[in-house]
Amino acid sequence: MARFFTSDLHLGHRNIARYEPGRAEAAGVEPLTGSADDETQASLDTFLIDRWNEVVSHDDEVWVLGDVVMGQLDRTLNQLRRLFGRVVLVPGNHDRVWAGNPRPEQWRERYLDAGIDEIVPGTTSLELADGTVVDVDHFPYKGDSGPGDRFPDWRPEDRGRVLLHGHVHSNWRTNGRMINVGVDVWDYRPIPEPRVIELVEAAAGG
Repeated sequence: MARFFTSDLHLGHRNIARYEPGRAEAAGVEPLTGSADDETQASLDTFLIDRWNEVVSHDDEVWVLGDVVMGQLDRTLNQLRRLFGRVVLVPGNHDRVWAGNPRPEQWRERYLDAGIDEIVPGTTSLELADGTVVDVDHFPYKGDSGPGDRFPDWRPEDRGRVLLHGHVHSNWRTNGRMINVGVDVWDYRPIPEPRVIELVEAAAGG
């Protein structure tokens, strides 16, 4: 079994390719000035799902550090069944199961039924294959996808470890001891653990 990391797929998000035009370009759709229609959104979602399944096998494990699906969940949650591997979700602010959203527990079973295998709330310590311990969360210690730092009460405590996170989209890959695993800066694919270990070594040494 191999392990991978990713975040911020935003499957079903009608405006994500307008906010992240590189995603539209990579998926081969026209640049968006408004919300995506059904056909365009289906192309964007299928592009990400295909990229995922190109590198992940059914026996692998993928840690998704938040914001996996958006939009009308009756439609978008079903997309999760198309993803290969065992999916561990650390919820982000756009996930209905995030603790900062109203009544997250009422959504838990729906996410699990749709293909999420495990939901890990909040900041979690994780031992990588080389024995290094990192923290994982949707949020970085500081920084955001736009101006200002939103959700300050939900930011992880800096305990001196390297942090794997999402949330910032294309703003950076690495920033000090913060490593953004979001799809928009990693060729729209999950990152294999050996590459993550290399990034962690570089971040810890910096």
